[in-house]
Amino acid sequence: MSADLDGRLFIRRAQGFVPADIHAEEAMQKVAVGSTVMLTVRRPRNPAHHRKLFALFAVVLEQTDRWADSTVLLEDLKLATGLFETRVSALTGMPYPVPASISFAAMSQDRFAAWYEKAIRVLSEHLGCDVETLSREVALADAYSVRGAA
Repeated sequence: MSADLDGRLFIRRAQGFVPADIHAEEAMQKVAVGSTVMLTVRRPRNPAHHRKLFALFAVVLEQTDRWADSTVLLEDLKLATGLFETRVSALTGMPYPVPASISFAAMSQDRFAAWYEKAIRVLSEHLGCDVETLSREVALADAYSVRGAA
């Protein structure tokens, strides 16, 4: 979404929000001192947390043959965690689910973190293990993928 591309990063300090980079500084320079602006507070997505999701998928795919790949697993998981909207076909009149996006632009870090917690609970139940055990396995897989990429 272009909203994320147009967004500027600020850091919360004791005195208020300060620009986090040159783009935010330039945006601030365009606003006259004393004028009122509207800010929408949204934490940017953490790429490491997104990578952790795919480490979770790798662990699950390794331990079960229920899903062909991570794309199918992700779609299934969105439905199982309620991350979808229900539409009604104009042709048949039948309702059907449409999975929502987990893209960086579509989902804030706070929403992604909450969804990830639901997702790991659902998958741990499917695998028959507790969340802590699965989380440890994911941390190992994630660390391995980071080392392997370096």
